[in-house]
This record gives sequence, C-alpha cells and structure tokens, in this order.
Amino acid sequence: MLEEWLKELRKVSESSAVLVEGKRDRQALQRLGIKNIFTLEGKRLTDLPDLLEGFEKVVLLFDLDKHGERINSKVKEILTKQGYILIEDFREELRSRGILYVEDIDGEIRNLRCTDGAG
Repeated sequence: MLEEWLKELRKVSESSAVLVEGKRDRQALQRLGIKNIFTLEGKRLTDLPDLLEGFEKVVLLFDLDKHGERINSKVKEILTKQGYILIEDFREELRSRGILYVEDIDGEIRNLRCTDGAG
C-alpha cells in the first residue's frame, strides 16, 4: 500500500539523504513529511559527494521517464564508486504502481485518502 511506502520513506529519510531531480519533487516530498531531501537541479554530478556529506545511505528517487532513468544510472555509478549505500526500493515501488513522476506522489496519496474516505 502507498501509505506504508510513505511511512517507511519518512522513517528512512530521518537518517538517509533522499536525492531527487528538482524543486517540485522536493516540494512534493516535503509536503508528505520526508526529511533530508537534496535536488540535483543546478548541480554537477561530480559535486554529489560534497552535497551528501555526512550521509552514508542515499535514497535514489528520480522520475521513471527516460531522463530520470539516465540520471539514475549516472548517479548510481558515481555514488557506488564513492562507497555510498544506495536505496532504490522506493523507486521500484513507484514503478510497480505506475507512478512515473516523483512530484505526483502527494497527489496520488491524496487521491487514495479521498477514495478510502468516500467508501
């Protein structure tokens, strides 16, 4: 269930960095109570280790379109070489639910809550 996904992401984000593409992704996750969100927007991939200093675990939460897949692949390569522990389970759960864009997560959860409350 998406609510369980959200609960687990909140918990993990307390001690891990959550890496997203842009500010709309960050804003959507902040509205849902996610902590330690970092965006790639305006940053070079080579700057990632500086950006993520102090974290050893990183949740990769990029969009599931072609652009997001390319970014995920590049970031994964860079951070793996730097010794970070990467968490991709949350992204894979979005894939299994057909949610392509991180910025849409809060809307999907709102819709579920409305549907659950209407019955």
